[in-house]
Amino acid sequence: MKSKVSFSPNSINIQTPITSIFLFSLFGAIIGSMGIYYLRKIYPFDHFLIGLGIILLSTGLFFILNSKYYKILINEQPGFLSLVESTGWDISPLKIPFRYFTEILVQHIINRDTPEYGVMLKNRMGALLLLAKFHDEKKALNFAKTLEKTVGLQIKVNNEISLDLIDGKHPFEPYNVILPNESNITTKERRDSMELSWKVTYHPLQVVFLFGIYYGFFHIINFAIVPFKGINIFVAIVIYILLGLILSFLITGIISRWFSSHNVIINKDSIIFFNKIFGRKYAQRTLKKTDISLIRSSIEFSNEEMVIVTRLGIGFLNNLIKKYTYGKKEFKKLMDMQDLVVFKEEIIRLNVSNMKLAEKLFIEQFILKNL
Repeated sequence: MKSKVSFSPNSINIQTPITSIFLFSLFGAIIGSMGIYYLRKIYPFDHFLIGLGIILLSTGLFFILNSKYYKILINEQPGFLSLVESTGWDISPLKIPFRYFTEILVQHIINRDTPEYGVMLKNRMGALLLLAKFHDEKKALNFAKTLEKTVGLQIKVNNEISLDLIDGKHPFEPYNVILPNESNITTKERRDSMELSWKVTYHPLQVVFLFGIYYGFFHIINFAIVPFKGINIFVAIVIYILLGLILSFLITGIISRWFSSHNVIINKDSIIFFNKIFGRKYAQRTLKKTDISLIRSSIEFSNEEMVIVTRLGIGFLNNLIKKYTYGKKEFKKLMDMQDLVVFKEEIIRLNVSNMKLAEKLFIEQFILKNL
């Protein structure tokens, strides 16, 4: 779901569109209440309405809790962008020095396998912060021009992704990012390397809503479908075994989030990325420092990944942009296996979903200052 962006005097507002999600939840509450009101009067539709209502209400509340709102205030404090970040359960302030960003970049990008136009803020080291993306170039430019008037940075339009975005020739001087009190980011300094790790977990209420979604399906099957259809014992056993398996996968997935971490180790010549679950490493990737040409974080809600791309990867992305320019609707057919392999091997996507902007900037600066 793309962000909803608006401007007001001296401020920028970026938020998750929640109107449709709210209506989705409201509809679930209404039909669930109808099922309870007509309980035993319209069997089995009463239990069907109750189960469906629980599913819709829990799904909507899950995404509402996952929603975010950013208000970027200009000139509130000289020399700083003052930002208020609001999530479904917390509000936190953040100040970013004006000098941290140098220009507004409008870039034709490949978001996974979908070509779009991204509007980004570029910092003095060359890392990018994606604010918004558009399918239409004119809309992207109009947004960038309004942003230019608001923050006072110049616009640069790139038809291709630059191969020399990262300025590794000059030392990077990070500004002090204060992590939230509840942040689970940790750093370890060794004699020959630096390690950073973080976790991406669900809020406890989100876990409740996930179980609510599961129970909604269980309620429909257990109280409406199985009794009404008179399913024989063998089919019923299969159904309940499947429900048990789904529940076990759900529990395993939630627990694994609590006991897994995302890790970055930077040594003299390379950067190592891997995930760790119960102490075991998996999905390990290693890149040479000199190969890294792009680092992009994001507050665009449809894709909050942090993306790290090598020089070879940028070359193939630019090739895909050219293919899209010629192919348009036939773009996906023009992608060959080599393109897909490079997507996997030359582009690293760090999972920073549900993390606050201060945490994303901390991870970004950790990588930049150790390149």
